[in-house]
Amino acid sequence: MSVSQLLAILLRRVWIVVLTLLSTIITVGAALQFAPGRFDAHATASIDPAIVDPITDKGVADTLMQGDILSLVVSQRVAIDVVKRLNVTNNPQIQQNLAYGLLTNVSPTFDPGTNVLDIIYTSPNPNQAALIANAFLAATIDASVAMRAAEADQTARWFAPQLDGLRKELEEARAALAAFQTEAKMVAPSQGGAGDSETSQYMAITDELSNTRAGLTALRSRLISGSTDLSNDPSDPDLQILAHLKQRLTAGEADIAAAKGVLAANNPKMMAQQANLATIRRQIGEATEKMRQHLKERIDLIQSQIASLEAEQEQAQKSLIEVQAQRDHLAQLQRDVDFRAEQLNAREKVAEEQKLKSKLTFSDMTVLDKAVAPVAPAFPKPFVVLPAGIAAGLVLGLILALLAEAADRRVRFPVDLEHSASAPFLGALDGARRSRARISASSRSLRPV
Repeated sequence: MSVSQLLAILLRRVWIVVLTLLSTIITVGAALQFAPGRFDAHATASIDPAIVDPITDKGVADTLMQGDILSLVVSQRVAIDVVKRLNVTNNPQIQQNLAYGLLTNVSPTFDPGTNVLDIIYTSPNPNQAALIANAFLAATIDASVAMRAAEADQTARWFAPQLDGLRKELEEARAALAAFQTEAKMVAPSQGGAGDSETSQYMAITDELSNTRAGLTALRSRLISGSTDLSNDPSDPDLQILAHLKQRLTAGEADIAAAKGVLAANNPKMMAQQANLATIRRQIGEATEKMRQHLKERIDLIQSQIASLEAEQEQAQKSLIEVQAQRDHLAQLQRDVDFRAEQLNAREKVAEEQKLKSKLTFSDMTVLDKAVAPVAPAFPKPFVVLPAGIAAGLVLGLILALLAEAADRRVRFPVDLEHSASAPFLGALDGARRSRARISASSRSLRPV
């Protein structure tokens, strides 16, 4: 079908299009006239996802997510609170029924990509819509605060038996520490991990044993070498006696050497000096032997002292190990007491914070805009509905015109003839109209008078 054929069809069926358009306009106008208006009031609030805790002064994540807030807005709890705020009735059953009715007209949403809560309430009365939208916003804020306070109160009550258990454990740890201190007679664990007096005693014995062993080595060296030099041990009386005898021997030898040029060898004075030197040498030999005997005695005595010191060192070492083990156990008990005390203090602090939070009224919701009575209805909107109705009427009229044309079986165009005869169209006679006129005139002349 060509455009000219389509225009011809519409021209013949224009009355259908006009009637359909007029009917649609009348219907839309009647709907706009008699349909009740619907007003949408918007109340918005901003949700802060990370608020500062006024107690701990730290940033905390909000416990209510967007989905939870949307569910809270349309909850029966908030709706009943709204009814109470409107002060409509004090009957609980009626309040519950009114709450169900209010929930059918409230629609909370979040603006895409933001934390802005938009509470929309729909009502035929614009003032009523604004009033109830603001009531829903206020009730939602109060409900979120109450939920947070209830959560904190529940947590604080949960801590009560926990704190009692921790206090009992702390008392048991302190009792165990006191019992061990009484038994071991220790006041407090040493910072170094071992007893100070025991350590000092052990170190003193060790030093004395080292010095004694060094002295034994020196005495053995003197005994082996046979040295009689006073410098080995100036305090040794044997060496002092030997040093004095050596001085006398040296002086006697000097006197004899001086007298040799003056006195003869058989001179009584010379002979007396010779006899004195012999006596001194004999005394030196006796003193040397006595010194060696004394050295052996001192070596035996020192060896006995070393054996005794070694036994004392071993006993002191055992005592030190025992005391160290006791002090380690004492330190462990003390650490257990300190740990349980710190744990109890931390739990008590958290419990106290939760108690304070349960009494706070801060909220993470900030009111951005309160709802105001809307001027224009959200539905119906004449400037939108009327053009849409006209367009729909035109489209419907065109469709009805085409359907009416399709239902008409008369042949008007060559394409209709091709479709009806199932044969190709060959041509049209220009005198068809004159032939039809002559046929009609002949038919009239043949009619009886």
